[in-house]
Amino acid sequence: MNEQQKLTIKMALLFLIVFVFFGVIIVKEKFEVLFIPKVEKIFNTYLKDNYESLNYPINKNKITYKNNTFKIKITSPENKNLYFYLTYSDKKVKDTYKKDYVEGASLITHISKSIKKDILEKTNEDVKIIIDKKLTDFPENVQKILLTKNNYSSLKIYNIKKELIAKKWDYRIVSNNILSFVTILQENNITPKSYSFTITDENDLTKTVYISNLTEETIKKDDFDLIIKDILENNNSTILRSNNITFKYS
Repeated sequence: MNEQQKLTIKMALLFLIVFVFFGVIIVKEKFEVLFIPKVEKIFNTYLKDNYESLNYPINKNKITYKNNTFKIKITSPENKNLYFYLTYSDKKVKDTYKKDYVEGASLITHISKSIKKDILEKTNEDVKIIIDKKLTDFPENVQKILLTKNNYSSLKIYNIKKELIAKKWDYRIVSNNILSFVTILQENNITPKSYSFTITDENDLTKTVYISNLTEETIKKDDFDLIIKDILENNNSTILRSNNITFKYS
């Protein structure tokens, strides 16, 4: 067998491998498309059998297929940011109904992102938003507000976490930094339930204290300087305990 024949055979084998490879992909894609109506029936039956109390009409996105799993997003008619997922793989249906829909994890996540974005746009301050409650933890009237409201920054349902750099480890400077930050938020009708601050000494970056459970009322008090003074002196004083303020050095 000469070199030309060997080359021809190799080219033919390569063509066959490529043909089979792409053929398998095409067949697999066609199979997925053909199987979607069956999966849709499976999802509908699952919803009917498990969640008869689900508020209808619900909104259903198109079924998608990825990594051997079919997936559909079910959205509340009351709010597009309240939703859950059904997935189907290995002949089993799984859902995120309790966590995402009943407990409202999908909506709470949206609210947190919305507040963070609103604060950044209005004040140019980058903060972290913490909502420590599930949707079901709120009273029904508050739940309705969360489902219908578009702007959440004025609702006292969240905690703001903010990192601040102190140019000097002095209680007057630190308390003024905190007060200035809170004042900026107030001027923009941003009213969290509480604040947490991580304060770092600019002259010694290893010196950091985390202060939690500060409220707007506490920060506005005449004795707020004394509260910060005790914290910077690592003194868990009566005034801190009476205001339910905690701190921790790292």
